[in-house]
Amino acid sequence: MVVLGRLCGIAALAVVTVAAPSRPVPRDVSTDVLSQLTRFSQWAAASYCTNNHDSTGDALSCEEDNCPLVESADTISLYEFDKTCSYGNVAGFLAVDKTNKLLVVSFRGSRSLSTWIANINFGLTDASSICSDCEAHSGFLESWETVADDLTAKIKAAQTTYPGYTLVLTGHSFGAALATLGGSVLRNAGYEPNVYSYGQPRVGNEALAKYITEQGSLWRVTHQDDLVPKLPPASVGFSHASPEYWITSDDDTTVTSSDIDVIEGVGSKSGNAGTLNPDVGAHSWYLGPITACQ
Repeated sequence: MVVLGRLCGIAALAVVTVAAPSRPVPRDVSTDVLSQLTRFSQWAAASYCTNNHDSTGDALSCEEDNCPLVESADTISLYEFDKTCSYGNVAGFLAVDKTNKLLVVSFRGSRSLSTWIANINFGLTDASSICSDCEAHSGFLESWETVADDLTAKIKAAQTTYPGYTLVLTGHSFGAALATLGGSVLRNAGYEPNVYSYGQPRVGNEALAKYITEQGSLWRVTHQDDLVPKLPPASVGFSHASPEYWITSDDDTTVTSSDIDVIEGVGSKSGNAGTLNPDVGAHSWYLGPITACQ
């Protein structure tokens, strides 16, 4: 499969190569982990819903009824953002969940998946501000930096108002990439976020993947042969952090603990990376219809 990436006049042609399927011995996730993966997939889904971008101070909701765990909690939107950079729009929100004592940042994925995939930039740029010898996807890093200062200030203020609440960053697809990079930067700044990413593309080189892995508190979720986590290709220097929580069940089915394999290893060629026939369809179902509001 050949994918053409273009950003700001820079084009890159890359061949996506996939290894032969290599399914590991399954290690089921715990009931508690499954519960958290489900909860934050719905927080990621809520970022696509337009009513969560029109004003702060309201409770969160999903017009497609795809975030019941969010809607059943006592939530208030504290900060909403939709900013433009050369890579596109960076949108999402910071909200408080008083029921579960959470502060959640949710980054929206691309509203036009096919266009986003066609224009994905394969370039790596210096990310030594995060870690030594690290390089990051230039478009993803720029997108995070577009909202970083204001968002970090809002998080700091929220933690003062809600001391002891757990900070969580989440997102799907493009939003997952921002949650992962943002989580790493915030940890370096002394924050302690948990990051739940769904259908996340690779965000940087092996040094960055190793660094994020060592930081911990990352739950990187993939689904079957979803195309997006295979991009940008490992063959052009990109790598994934570990571990991976690979959902093996089909769409429109209730995911159980035995449907999720835990894949260990930076840049692992198992799990999603070991599947053939990359599929865009698998990208829209992560423990539920995660892009339903899109």
